[in-house]
Amino acid sequence: MREISTLSRRAVLRTLGLAAGAAAGSAALASAGASAHATGATSSFSVTPTTAGGAARGPVVFVVGDSTASAYEHGLRPRTGWGQALALLTGTKASVFDYAWSGASSKSFADAGKLETVRQMMRPGDYLLISFGHNDEKTSDPDRGTDPDTTFKEYLSRYLEAARSAGAHPVLVTPVERRRFDAAGIAQTSHGEYPRAMRELAESTGTPLVDLTELSLQLWQQLGPEGTLSHFLHLEPGAHPQYPEGREDNTHFHAVGALAVARLVARDLVAQGVTPGSWFTRLEREIDPLTETYWPPERPVDAARIIDVGPGGDFTSVQAAVDSVASRSGQRTVIRIAPGEYREVVRVPSDKERVTFLGLGERPEDTVLVYDNASGTPHPEGGTYGTTGSTSIRVDAAYFHAENLTFANDFDEAAHPEITSRQAVALRLAGDYSVLRNVRCLGHQDTLYVNSPSTGVQARFLFESCFVEGDVDFIFGRGTAVFDACRIVSLDRGEANNGYVTASSVDQSIKHGYLFDGCEFASTAARRTVHLGRPWHPGGDPNAIAQVLVRDSRLGDHIMASPWTDMSGFSWTEARFAEHHNRGPGSFHSEDRPQMSVAEAAEFTREAYLAGDDGWAPQLAGTSADSVALLSYAE
Repeated sequence: MREISTLSRRAVLRTLGLAAGAAAGSAALASAGASAHATGATSSFSVTPTTAGGAARGPVVFVVGDSTASAYEHGLRPRTGWGQALALLTGTKASVFDYAWSGASSKSFADAGKLETVRQMMRPGDYLLISFGHNDEKTSDPDRGTDPDTTFKEYLSRYLEAARSAGAHPVLVTPVERRRFDAAGIAQTSHGEYPRAMRELAESTGTPLVDLTELSLQLWQQLGPEGTLSHFLHLEPGAHPQYPEGREDNTHFHAVGALAVARLVARDLVAQGVTPGSWFTRLEREIDPLTETYWPPERPVDAARIIDVGPGGDFTSVQAAVDSVASRSGQRTVIRIAPGEYREVVRVPSDKERVTFLGLGERPEDTVLVYDNASGTPHPEGGTYGTTGSTSIRVDAAYFHAENLTFANDFDEAAHPEITSRQAVALRLAGDYSVLRNVRCLGHQDTLYVNSPSTGVQARFLFESCFVEGDVDFIFGRGTAVFDACRIVSLDRGEANNGYVTASSVDQSIKHGYLFDGCEFASTAARRTVHLGRPWHPGGDPNAIAQVLVRDSRLGDHIMASPWTDMSGFSWTEARFAEHHNRGPGSFHSEDRPQMSVAEAAEFTREAYLAGDDGWAPQLAGTSADSVALLSYAE
């Protein structure tokens, strides 16, 4: 059972590729003292070398190089760089930060300022693995090509100097071989004089060398032409959602191959005594790279755009900041919101993906986005707003993140007895791959609307350590939502029926609806007056078959003895409602409380709900598997 508590300011900055996480041996946590108005709308990020307790972070193995080593975003899964896979081999004593850049040469990486970025991030005792060559070979390209005996060595020397100036230890890694075999099945070399030049530089400068060219050539020869297919990006049409037409690529790795190459690198580092063996505690363990690799939402080398909202910031309203976000950008935009109340309606349209709302207060209560429309509130253009129109904050875009702030709808039911349609949505989400951490959602009826772009299309949402309150159907919609260690509070209406927590309407074709895992259900309402849920069939849709599982959670005594009930003529018994291993005064077994068996529960985990058919795994962010966890957008 995970402890349910309010996260500290330091902890809330740990998010998908956005901050340094201390969880499970990750590198570092972001600094607590975030300035609300320091940078303006610039492309930048900052890195802090402290952990949650303020102690210096542990050693970090930095990886710089090209596409064979780089970390790939989730949209390209299962394509994986060996630096990304290297993080799977570490434990709690060291971590990996993969800053390799697809398409880079030793020249273009340094000329773009990325070497200087890494130099500023390194600390004494860190290691810098330097692996270039693939794109240095492109001598017809003046921006990337180098000569092995002159400019290649000159540029590599800059990396050695940068590492040593920071008190870090440089390690040269010769370029990994491509998948090339002759007619006799003999693995072929493909990098010309570049590996030789790197070996010479290592010897002349006393720099440790991992001869990955030779090590990978031996591995490919051992596996042979057929055995290497699984290691490279050779995908059959339809085998992976990200590559519907398939792929044949003899340079870039499948997660299986990236892990195999990462093992070659780690074993050689340990065998030579370059790094302690205790840094790679999982080196010889069995690992499933498809389920254990972390693919971030965007490439770490694509610097985020930072926008500050509040007094002295770039904008005074959140909506103005959203309006400035570029459409369909692969770059993340972090909207840092200063403490205060922002009374406005906010819309994030579907074409503005990868937006983060980050509250800069000490607590989520300090930064509040709120409005007060209800479904029955008269609309200025005639009619009323309706349920969707009542929403205070509506997000239709994918890859939305939010941390450390409050979304609210404070429609006053008592002050408006003339309004009988009282649905008042605080937050509506419809974009896939959304993550909210340490966020509060406040309202009464229909507080949190977890939806999807259309019926039968899945959209997934992860809520970690969040707080949701309301009374009637206050978590509803057709989305797939995981509530992990959240506090779910039912308001007291002073009635014999104090309401319903959920109203799921997930399509029957989608296996997973709502999961409450390690949550606390609390209320000041009278004993046995609140239902866990009822099945919502929008417009009478017979295919909307609710799915809700409450597992490993604590239920207060406000929960009804028969916690599931009918809705609009549809029986709860036809829905997919279940509990598993709950506790507390509101939890017990009876005929009206379906219990999921241990065997069934193994298919209804947090990981299963989030994975879908494309392997999304946001829960790995901030763990030792996260090769980009040093990135932080707080100062």
